[in-house]
Amino acid sequence: MSDDVVIIGAGLAGLACARTLVSGGARVRVLERSDGVGGRARTDTLVTPRGTYRIDRGFQVLLTAYPEVPRFLDLESLQLRKFFSGADVWCEGRLHRIANPWRHPLEAIRSFSSPVTTLADKAALAALFAEIAVTSSKDLRSRLEIASIERLRCAGVSARAVDRFFRPFFGGVFFDRELQTSSRMFDFTFKMFASGEAAVPALGMGQMAEQMASRLPAGTIRTGTRVVAIRRAQGCHEVDVIDTQGVQETHRCRKCVIATEGDAARELLGSRVSRPPMAWVGTTSVWYSTGGNPPFSEPILVLNGDGTDDRRGEFGGGPVNHLAVLSNASPDYAPAGDGLVSANIVGVSSDTDERLDERVRTQLTRWFGPSVGAWERLTVQRIPRALPDVRTMMDRLDALPAGDAPACLDEGLFVCGDHLTAGSIEFALRSGRLAGEAALDR
Repeated sequence: MSDDVVIIGAGLAGLACARTLVSGGARVRVLERSDGVGGRARTDTLVTPRGTYRIDRGFQVLLTAYPEVPRFLDLESLQLRKFFSGADVWCEGRLHRIANPWRHPLEAIRSFSSPVTTLADKAALAALFAEIAVTSSKDLRSRLEIASIERLRCAGVSARAVDRFFRPFFGGVFFDRELQTSSRMFDFTFKMFASGEAAVPALGMGQMAEQMASRLPAGTIRTGTRVVAIRRAQGCHEVDVIDTQGVQETHRCRKCVIATEGDAARELLGSRVSRPPMAWVGTTSVWYSTGGNPPFSEPILVLNGDGTDDRRGEFGGGPVNHLAVLSNASPDYAPAGDGLVSANIVGVSSDTDERLDERVRTQLTRWFGPSVGAWERLTVQRIPRALPDVRTMMDRLDALPAGDAPACLDEGLFVCGDHLTAGSIEFALRSGRLAGEAALDR
């Protein structure tokens, strides 16, 4: 079987690469080991007697300000459902609203007396946003790299604001409550949140990959196909695969793009990959049906400003870092009249499902009252490889590269994926596009 380019992996990077190549006139084959497209950005359906729930692979949102998004996604067709630009923060025994002053000025004025941030913090954050807003994304990625927490301190943000807002908010974005993530990634992400919307497709985050796949020629993608070897032979690449029935095939192609996770790419390519093994950060999500009584009606993120230790003084802490009612944003996430809650923990919990459920309910009962006891636990997701660990990349040269050079290993062999830079939808799409353009150019 012969193609111009074979792409291994149908995550967002592989699909962006395929779309780029097909637009350039190439004949493309995408080989995916699992039973569907999307990689870490998939949505599963959970069918119950009450109806069908849409469960994303961990709580995720799409930032509409991402520069790559308009290249690959038709946002109108996705029917985006937007979240409130800000958050409710639980601290000192109740919820306090923090609002983006550029999008919700009245809400921001009402929050002036909030114990989450001081007036000095608000001035420091306004100055930080003004600085970042006029700096290009490329220039943000080329700045001196320090830890995010040091970036906030240098900007004049108080320790109280860091602990009560930035640790749970950006800790939930990066899965790093210590905020050791690269300041380059922090600046870029801060800019995206401040200048755009956080949203989910009406039918779940997996609709992004489904839409991209649907715009490829019929038969381009083959799922349930495991690649076992890649070799160079007679001026082309030969890709050996085995399908779910044990049938073996060899695909011949002029060029090959590895769009898998970094560890899988290393297994396929061995010594041809020069980067050290990729470290990962994980998350745990506990999903609940509220039985028609969600704890609030707005599409807003709720943050734990008390810390994630269960023994945190009179107000307590608890394992949940952040929580959202997905059905408030999009009713299609849950059966009619029901509510779907995603309670999220930074890191992979070692508790049993029952013990974790007990701890989560104890915490959320303090937040929302005894009705939490009636919620039905739908599933517990432990995702050890949720994002590449940018903390471990900070000692590498140009950890988040500002340039536009894709990873080309040798003649006609490329690697793409967010593991080359930093974990996000933006960097997955960007990496796939760059690999596709390089394959076309060569």
